Amino acid sequence: MDINSLLSPQDSPQVGPSSSKTTPKKPRKPRTTKITAPNKTSPTSRSSVPPPALAPHASYEASQQITTSPSLLHPASAMRKTAGGTPDGLRPVRQGSTPGMDTLADLASMQHHQQTTRANAGGLRSTEIYESQSSVNGPGLSSLHGPLPGRTALDHAMTDASSQAAPMRNLATKALSETDLETMMELINYLANDQFAYPSHIQLINLLHRGLRSHSQKYGRLPVYDLLPDLRNARETMNVRFAVGETLWVDWIEDEQSLATTFDECFAVMELCQKAVQEEPASTRLWSLYATWVASLYAAATSDTATLELIERVVDIPDWSDEDKLVATEVCSRQQLMDVWAHGAKATQWRIDQSHMLWDPYTKLLLQDLQRSPSSDGQSALKTHFLDRLQTPHETWDRTFQMFSSFISDYENQSYEGIMTTVNQQCAGSKGAYGAREVLELAVRRANEAENKELQISKFKEYIEWETAQSRRKHAFVFELVDILYQRALLCLPTTTELWDGYVMFLNEEIVSHSRPDVDLLPLLDRATRHCPWSGFLWSQYLLAAERQRMPFPDIGQIKHKATSTGLLDAGGLEEVLQVYVAWCSILRRRAFQEESTDEELDVAEVGIRSAIEDMQRLGESKYGNEFQGDLNYRLERIYIAYLTQSGNLHAARGAWKNLISSRGDSYEFWLRYHEWEMNARGEVSYSVNAAHAPSSPRPNEATKVLRTALKRPTLDWPEWIIQRLQEHCEHYEDAAEIQSASVQIWKAKIAVKQRREKEAIEAYAAAQTQPRRQMQSLNPETSADSAISFSSGKRKREDEVHELHDEAAKKPRGNEDRGIAEQAEVPPTVPTELRRDRENATVVVKNLPKQTTETRIRQYFRDCGTINGLVLSSEESTNTATAIIEFGSKEDRLTAQTKDMKDFDGQQIEVQVGSGSTVFVSNFPPMADEQWIRDKFAPSCDIVDVRFPSLKYNTHRRFCYVQFKTADQARKATGLHGQVVGDGLKLQVKISNPSKRQDRTGATQEGREIWVKNLDYAITERDLKAVFSRYGEVEKVRIPTSGAGKSKGFGFVTFLTKDEANASLDMNNTKLKSFIITVTIATPGGPAKRKATTVVGEDTRATASPSPDIQMTNGDHSRAASPARLAKEDNKPTFAEIKVRTVALLNVPDTVNDARIRAIAEPYGSLSKITLRPDHQGATVEYLNINDAGKAALGLDGYEITSGRFLGVGDMRDLLKQKAEKKQDKLGSEAGKKSNVPAFPPSAASVRRPTQLGAKRGARGGLSLISRGLVKKDVNRDGDDTDMTSQAGVQEGGGKSNADFKAMILGQKRDA
Repeated sequence: MDINSLLSPQDSPQVGPSSSKTTPKKPRKPRTTKITAPNKTSPTSRSSVPPPALAPHASYEASQQITTSPSLLHPASAMRKTAGGTPDGLRPVRQGSTPGMDTLADLASMQHHQQTTRANAGGLRSTEIYESQSSVNGPGLSSLHGPLPGRTALDHAMTDASSQAAPMRNLATKALSETDLETMMELINYLANDQFAYPSHIQLINLLHRGLRSHSQKYGRLPVYDLLPDLRNARETMNVRFAVGETLWVDWIEDEQSLATTFDECFAVMELCQKAVQEEPASTRLWSLYATWVASLYAAATSDTATLELIERVVDIPDWSDEDKLVATEVCSRQQLMDVWAHGAKATQWRIDQSHMLWDPYTKLLLQDLQRSPSSDGQSALKTHFLDRLQTPHETWDRTFQMFSSFISDYENQSYEGIMTTVNQQCAGSKGAYGAREVLELAVRRANEAENKELQISKFKEYIEWETAQSRRKHAFVFELVDILYQRALLCLPTTTELWDGYVMFLNEEIVSHSRPDVDLLPLLDRATRHCPWSGFLWSQYLLAAERQRMPFPDIGQIKHKATSTGLLDAGGLEEVLQVYVAWCSILRRRAFQEESTDEELDVAEVGIRSAIEDMQRLGESKYGNEFQGDLNYRLERIYIAYLTQSGNLHAARGAWKNLISSRGDSYEFWLRYHEWEMNARGEVSYSVNAAHAPSSPRPNEATKVLRTALKRPTLDWPEWIIQRLQEHCEHYEDAAEIQSASVQIWKAKIAVKQRREKEAIEAYAAAQTQPRRQMQSLNPETSADSAISFSSGKRKREDEVHELHDEAAKKPRGNEDRGIAEQAEVPPTVPTELRRDRENATVVVKNLPKQTTETRIRQYFRDCGTINGLVLSSEESTNTATAIIEFGSKEDRLTAQTKDMKDFDGQQIEVQVGSGSTVFVSNFPPMADEQWIRDKFAPSCDIVDVRFPSLKYNTHRRFCYVQFKTADQARKATGLHGQVVGDGLKLQVKISNPSKRQDRTGATQEGREIWVKNLDYAITERDLKAVFSRYGEVEKVRIPTSGAGKSKGFGFVTFLTKDEANASLDMNNTKLKSFIITVTIATPGGPAKRKATTVVGEDTRATASPSPDIQMTNGDHSRAASPARLAKEDNKPTFAEIKVRTVALLNVPDTVNDARIRAIAEPYGSLSKITLRPDHQGATVEYLNINDAGKAALGLDGYEITSGRFLGVGDMRDLLKQKAEKKQDKLGSEAGKKSNVPAFPPSAASVRRPTQLGAKRGARGGLSLISRGLVKKDVNRDGDDTDMTSQAGVQEGGGKSNADFKAMILGQKRDA
């Protein structure tokens, strides 16, 4: 339905020549002689800001009773009028129409204009619309400099809609090269077609500006730069369509200052400066240009050379005639000069980096006035001026203090010492405030000097986050500092929407949550939308702010029209346009149901909402054609439904829902929303029925029908949700008959869903198998001369794998081989990613706790702040209190905990401080160093709170730790050990921990250069595997893990030089290699291959020692492997059984313990052959050369305390593999409420496994201490002698020893030896 159909013929906008009217040009605004401040210098000022009431120079003027001409201080502003006599800005009244119909007509004309311009310009809008909406009110520079010589090329391009290219002029300038001139014309022609191309405007202006600078350096002012009219016109055009920005304003002003010769031209530059500071009120560069230009004009008019000496940068002004000087004296008076400097200093006073650029010269002028006309009032005002400055943080605080010292010395010397001492104490906080920000200021300055946009954004965001995190209760938070910091960031990055969004949200929060009535968002949002007119979020916030401040509805409509009339929102994507329409339609709906609303406002809302829906549909179809499916969340349609519901038209609202079924009916979320609306509508009906004394509420028949209709759609994405909702709905609201009927439908739907999911899984699997891959018939003979491996492409068709796929369809995929299916399945719940732990920024130190405080009590007190990852409690004997160091789950939790600073805790006021800077990073210590070694190294002079070693699960070669001290001073003192030589020539590394410099794990697996090859033929060697995959790129390394008998485990790893080569090798997936179809996937950290570290200790004994035990047991499929004993005999190696009995499995080993520490505790029991570290199973295996040594170690290491509170257990490989990877705990021993799998006490004796003797049977009653059925077991040692096991163990026939006796005997023998 089109909006024009709601209007009567006489009110409908006419299309055609008869309706076109020529709007007369508005006369130029009369020039005023008063130099005023910008209308709105910041969001915290609502109106034009006069000179401060207590400004020093104002007090001085008052004390001297200087009168100024009223015509100069309060000029009369003439009202601009149109040709018809109507004052400009007032809406003409239409006769014979109501105000509501006026609004409808306005909306219709807007819509018609939008449609026409889009049709004519391909989605781009006319410039005439935007020119009339520009906030720039004032004379153009072309009129200030006299008539331009003919039409410029830019004039032709911008005003002649029918021309396709601007006429080429005969340009004689030598300031630009021929290439630059061609580029200039190309840019002008491009802007003729796309008048809102922001980068092209910038490029054109910079090109012409560069030509002007080149011309001025070569020729001076004469001859005139012949492209000057084009440059001025380009800048004016840019200023109409976009915000110019600080950099372009500076270039513009400096160019005009260098060209100004007559008084009129100089005054025009002054007006240009005024425009610039109005648009960028926080720019010290623009204020400095403005103020120094006024000072230059004042000096030229009055010949006041003393004033010139106080200003560092003064522009040379050509000699004026006496008449010009007389006029300039009236316009640029001393009062006007002081007003400009006062406004500049006031607008930039919180810029702690550059505010001295305005404040220092202004103060020198004040001191000059006081010297010329001394007075007590002027002296008092200037003293207050100094004190205000000293209480404001700024970079040159010491210089300001020195200036104040000189001032006091000159005017109050008799009280000098007392005044300076008092002021120093009162203002020390502001000096410290700058000191706290100095590092951040330096980082921002360096980023700006580097001109790296990404770095600038990063440093400004870091600075802003720090500033906003300051405590409000302690008065450390200063609103003005945050406000000016955002403005500084936007001066450097004016088109970064992310910063504008953050600034707007910050001010919104201040208005809503902290009651700042002086903050006005409208001027800020006007600037933001001029800088970033492509941001739908900023325009939507502009509309909401206008509504909140009760702006007249036509003005709100004008804002919406400005947003949608330029075409820039379309360039940002339809989502940007949609955000504006959503805000606009929401305003229409709310306005329609206000208490004072009328029927006409209801009509306006309905027409506006429907028009927005139609406009979005047209725009989407014009951009994407028939592929456009509309808004997936149908936000405008939902606003329309809410409007209809609120107006009581439930039938029309239900019809709107039904109209959406064709486009949104496949989404379960749509049906749930539809059902929820029906239930709410039923509630309204129930209310009206009960009001009529009905016996009971009606049944929700329509709501039930919605869910049952949804279940009938075969293409519904997730019918499981609808099934669940229908069951709950019927149980709560329906009778038995309806429940039975729904149960039948639900039962059928479940069967259909099961069949559908199985079918989808099979199809996904088939699609994964038939993906394009390389077809290779044989290996290149040059690649491997010793292997003749052939392979062919094909699919695995084993039935058991198909059944496995069916079973796994509803489960989590078991391995990487199912990754493709898992990725293709669309599952509504999302899996949260694990965030990196940030202890340094999430830790607080709580001081002054009662000495008897317990950890549990502290946890209870801080439980509302967030998750507590760690807690360390210590006593302070000197103060008879306790101190707690608490690590929270995130930085946000830590900020919440800081709100408890100076709060009462069991009768005492506690201090909560940030714990950052108290942790050092220690590395390059000896491999066998443990926590006690670290504590002994640092303990003599520092109080150590905690020592943390890294987990070795993903890299067993990591050797560093974190040491946390009580205070940051102790941590800095500990860094004095940096570089100290320890161990075998190792230089200890000790540095303050910096989480921002923490690096991600690196390596082939983390970089995606390693592939995992599964289901290998057992006869394939590493050399064969390298030969197969070398055709895809350079192979760095090939590894095929082997079992204890040295046999391949059926999988391997291939590491390539680059990630692309590894991805290319995936073509080998599901191809036949020898007799097996292999699976090739990218290896992932923590994937199917568990990380372990094997240390071969006895290199010269490897002829009799073995590879690592078969910890994987070939997944239990022993039938696939040849006899390990036979293979070992063939290779002259010990059998698997021999290796097994002399290998000890250590249990409950922390994943922070390395192989060197295992060797240190295991080697005293005998000579070692090999150590295998298994942090993925909290254990390690130690292979001895002698079986007796293994038995001694099994007894001696059982119950050994390897770290504080962690005791070793001894078992076999089965016991080791049953242990899961360690999960980190906090200091209270609980892991997020889950039961820990790490025992806090020594394991029982039942877990001890004695080595089985050679030839003995393994059973529950076998072992070293008992002789099964009274028989003496014999075995053959390596020398071939029969050995009586009873004599070895010292066990007498007919009686057995206890475990304790056996252990004591073995240890006694060792001591005797």
